[in-house]
Amino acid sequence: MAERTFRRVSASVLTAAGMGLAMIVGSGGAAQAAPTSTTMTCASANPLFWAPPFTWTVTASSGESRPGGVGEFIPSILLSGGNELPTPPGGLIPSIGPNWYGTQVLVDWRNTTTGQSGRSVSDQEAWKQKPSIPVNRTLTGAGTIDFTVTLQTGAGWWFVNPQNAVCQGTIDVISRS
Repeated sequence: MAERTFRRVSASVLTAAGMGLAMIVGSGGAAQAAPTSTTMTCASANPLFWAPPFTWTVTASSGESRPGGVGEFIPSILLSGGNELPTPPGGLIPSIGPNWYGTQVLVDWRNTTTGQSGRSVSDQEAWKQKPSIPVNRTLTGAGTIDFTVTLQTGAGWWFVNPQNAVCQGTIDVISRS
């Protein structure tokens, strides 16, 4: 009887050890999916020589957009965010002062699922007292996307003494249809 109990206990221990080993080995081989959004921060020198440097906070999310605002929706990277520069006072007449910015955003991307890559260039903003992220259509198609966001901030217009802030990330862009 003691021998039978020993065999049962031994079999139970070996089974538990085997299952534990299978779980450890199995979990290491499973591929991790990229998130469908990510938030990044990237530093920028200020294009205005008298103003301090600042940091952009950029959120890249999976979404859909239409090329040129017309046609079918295509899986895309959608950008949003802001920066830590002070917000100018509100009012009907914009305050007069020397702090005016222009912004343009470039997104270089590579879809690792399809092998396609490209670059999108945003709309351009000018003469804003607090720069922001302009409308950007990065039509990547569905898949895992490696991307680099370059925020070009200039004095008045994006091309006057432009300062680049660069963020990199990876997200899964999914099709909603």
